[in-house]
Amino acid sequence: MEPKKQVKGKKATTKSDSLDIYTLQENNPDHSITYKYTTFDELIEQGEYNFYGIIYDASFPLEEENTGKYSCVLKLIDQTTNCLTNPNDFSENIINLIIKSNERENIPFVHYIGDIIRIHRGFYSPKKKRNVYLNLSKDNKEIKGSWCLYHSNDKSNEPYACSNKKYSVESQDKLNLEGLKKWVKSYMGIDKSLKYPMQIKLENRAQEGNDKDLMVHVVKKVEADNHLILFVQDETDGCELHTYKYYNFIKENDVIRVRSYKIFDNNNLIINEVGNILVVPDYSSCYKTIFNELAKKMKNIKG
Repeated sequence: MEPKKQVKGKKATTKSDSLDIYTLQENNPDHSITYKYTTFDELIEQGEYNFYGIIYDASFPLEEENTGKYSCVLKLIDQTTNCLTNPNDFSENIINLIIKSNERENIPFVHYIGDIIRIHRGFYSPKKKRNVYLNLSKDNKEIKGSWCLYHSNDKSNEPYACSNKKYSVESQDKLNLEGLKKWVKSYMGIDKSLKYPMQIKLENRAQEGNDKDLMVHVVKKVEADNHLILFVQDETDGCELHTYKYYNFIKENDVIRVRSYKIFDNNNLIINEVGNILVVPDYSSCYKTIFNELAKKMKNIKG
């Protein structure tokens, strides 16, 4: 299996041992706060903003044709803009973060839905969609923007990847992260907090039409010579999913979101070049629904 070109963020290192939701500068007499953070409902005028977002979906970081640049698109929610606050116009209000760079390590490779990203100096430019742009290319003479990624399901407030090894840490960051981690677990535990319009069941995987998505349970993982084979299932069917070895972070018994695939050999699956795989958090209602449906199926089989 010919690998597509992988992009990973730099491993995070810190210049401070402390990482304080949305504490205002005037409440801190030491004036240690440099960054004011904006919630998504406050993104109205075009311009530069700092914000925290929750990963709702993410494309795989790819090299763009004929540009020498790499890019990815992340779909983000927060406490003010999500499936529950915007049930009827969610697709128009979700934040699309487009990150570009001519260096691979400046592009995030997101593994988990629900993880947190911190953005400094993203340029908000709403047209048909609510887009935020982060240009980290060297030919951009004033590279002011940056990103940091944080796991939502651990106690650490240290980023696991970032675009700048010397990322800033302020007293408000700890409170921001602790508040967001608590919120995302509560939010994603609610039914219909994650909705993907192109998602279908495995039994319909060969149907014609545009690219489809899946949410499946990983029963078994096998490492072949140059790729991974994931044995996946939902309550309707099961099959093999062949993909690249840099998805080795996926574990048996995970629930995964498969973005864009192709059918081959007995209705088995191979990830598309523009596809991606994201792990669904175990605190989410989607995760629990998968196992509940599988349990119902086994009960019916046993009679």
